[in-house]
Amino acid sequence: MIVKIVLLFLIGFAVLAMFGRLRLPGQARRRERRQALRCPSCGRYRIGSGRCPCEGEGHG
Repeated sequence: MIVKIVLLFLIGFAVLAMFGRLRLPGQARRRERRQALRCPSCGRYRIGSGRCPCEGEGHG
């Protein structure tokens, strides 16, 4: 009985792992988009379409 439970658990775990791998190719696009949201000079996240505070006058 215990062997059946362990076997079903392992099969279920393998199925979940396969579904997880199916989603991974889309993660590369998200990573690129995340990099695009960062300031190229200081690496901070940019919120909105304005300039980064590091590019402003009197900062740095």
